[in-house]
Amino acid sequence: MRPTEHAALPSGAIAITGLGLTTSLGLDVVASCASARAGVTRWSQLDIEEPDMDTLESVPLKGHAVRGLTDGFDGSGRLLRLGDSALADLIEYSGLGPEHHPRTGFFVCLPGHFYSTARRQFELLGEGPAPDSVAREELRSHFEQRQRLQDEWEQRLVPSLLSLNRLTIPPTLRTCFLGGPAVFAQAVVQAVRRLRSRELDRCIVGGIDSYVHGGPLADVYELGLLRTEEKPSGFFPGEAGAFVLLERADAARARGARIEGMLGPSSIAEESFDRFSDEPPQGGALTSAIETCLRETEPRPGLAIVNINGDEFRARDFGTTLMRIRGSVLPEDFRQWYPVESFGEIGVATGAASVCLVVRAFVRGYAGSRSALVMLLGDDEARSAMLIEDLPLPSGRAR
Repeated sequence: MRPTEHAALPSGAIAITGLGLTTSLGLDVVASCASARAGVTRWSQLDIEEPDMDTLESVPLKGHAVRGLTDGFDGSGRLLRLGDSALADLIEYSGLGPEHHPRTGFFVCLPGHFYSTARRQFELLGEGPAPDSVAREELRSHFEQRQRLQDEWEQRLVPSLLSLNRLTIPPTLRTCFLGGPAVFAQAVVQAVRRLRSRELDRCIVGGIDSYVHGGPLADVYELGLLRTEEKPSGFFPGEAGAFVLLERADAARARGARIEGMLGPSSIAEESFDRFSDEPPQGGALTSAIETCLRETEPRPGLAIVNINGDEFRARDFGTTLMRIRGSVLPEDFRQWYPVESFGEIGVATGAASVCLVVRAFVRGYAGSRSALVMLLGDDEARSAMLIEDLPLPSGRAR
């Protein structure tokens, strides 16, 4: 490990002092990031089969499941397994002890209902004409079911996750955020606000998601979003739990924490449409989020972490954003990493997983840039961006 230069950090700066990551490539952040850097992929056969038109046989879809850890688990149980593994990894990595719990927050991002709602709406349309009252009743029932699931996550999943890891964090210091990949930035912004107000000294922020089994897999398959033998445009589903520990620099210094990166500005913006609105993406919201992040940043980051995933809608959104920002907001030659290549589509876990990739690259010395921009696109309206920075170099020293 490299030495940490605490003295160069302003007391109000937000430090990154812990990482936890569980993916198809490894149950901890070191293994997952090292495997991703080496270009390793680990495929699993999923429960849905598609016909192979060449052999006329059924073949299972491919994805990136965390084999051994989540086998036999579904729904909330599967999310709990992923989250427990990633959170335990963060606690060990950060050296967070019971004496630090009273002023620690816990902000977790969990999957929203965008895909399940879209699927139900398309199913209603496919059932033919029906009175508006029938459609409204069906959707009302759907939203009530989603609300019950959200209540279960808040009242049972999160407390169980904390209890398994002996984290004593009161309900007033924990929050659930539901949505797509970009919602991670919303959680980060709120965490930073509470850190700088000194309500908290540190905050665990992360996400848990899975598309490789049960209802979530069926939703994205029925919506035609997966890559198959007959459909080259689409994504391979994955699953992951990912967390980062954000800590005010003075609090990190007080507990002797190892600081491995710094959180820069974060921003979230929204389009007026989603992928099912039949409007072509123009990159407006993502461009706005990026410009807000980098408004006062020099030099500009030479590395971007982007969650394009093989889907045409997301690729167009990112492509039109590139036309707006390349050479002006970002350098012409900035490099791009794609977490989905290694882990599959991991939804709301993407943001924290991306931060883990960046910070480990800083620590190991292969980032090739003193800062990195994390861009988070989604199929809903939200887009976000955040800047992750390496530690300041001591005066008179260059790396």
